[in-house]
Amino acid sequence: MQDAIDDPDVPLVYTPKFREIGIRVLDGGDSSILIRYCPWCGTRLPDSLREKWFDELERLQIDPYGDAIPARFLSEEWYNSESY
Repeated sequence: MQDAIDDPDVPLVYTPKFREIGIRVLDGGDSSILIRYCPWCGTRLPDSLREKWFDELERLQIDPYGDAIPARFLSEEWYNSESY
């Protein structure tokens, strides 16, 4: 899976802060469609942490649309230190 994500010819994208793997929408933007299973072997992928990310920012009173987001929330660092 990592080889496919790293291959520019394969339209998979990994979003570390949300722990999401998706299929890139090839329209010139940065949109993707979330996938829940590996397209090669069918193994279930880890659950997305998108909602938990927003919940954690809200708990810390950080507005993700207006405030500066701490660097640890821009990668997997925030959930690697927790038990998600």
